[in-house]
Amino acid sequence: MNKRALKAVFSNAKAVGARYVGVRIETAGSSQPEIIINPRENFDAKLNYYMSAYDDGLRLIPAKGKKDIRITGIAQGNTFEDIEYQLMSVGVGWKKPISDAIDKSYNKMIEETPPQTEEERLRCETMKEAIKGMFLSASRTAAEARFIFENIEKYEQLFDICMNGDDMEFRKGLTELQRMQNEHILKEESSK
Repeated sequence: MNKRALKAVFSNAKAVGARYVGVRIETAGSSQPEIIINPRENFDAKLNYYMSAYDDGLRLIPAKGKKDIRITGIAQGNTFEDIEYQLMSVGVGWKKPISDAIDKSYNKMIEETPPQTEEERLRCETMKEAIKGMFLSASRTAAEARFIFENIEKYEQLFDICMNGDDMEFRKGLTELQRMQNEHILKEESSK
């Protein structure tokens, strides 16, 4: 997490009309993180606050030297429950391999074609967060989660296509992956 990622999520949330952006804040010595949910009407004011009050590593500047307080997660969504699920379930279940695959494709793209300006870098970060929003916001059944684990290489290929900007191939790949997933689920259900 850094300021660029934070800015990219707010930017994407505005672009897609998300109702909320949630931020997970962890404080040294606290047993549980806190979740702050910002409604759409406050996106600009809250982003400005976060950008001025936190350093690039998202540590709260006024607390430095006293207590480690930092932003450790950010998510966009249309319900409080969706935000809570995304921020409190990070690294659990099927979301981590998908998130890692998207990050891998993003890092590969950045390495092969580095952004020349901060605006280009922000666009790339926004695209990455949009893809994560598309794939991580849905809930999954146990059968769908198993399909993801068993076919993560196919997801990586799909994310590579998406990062390269080939919309037609991405749609074809997404349709094919959905067809495979449906067949997998039908096969599992018929074997019960």
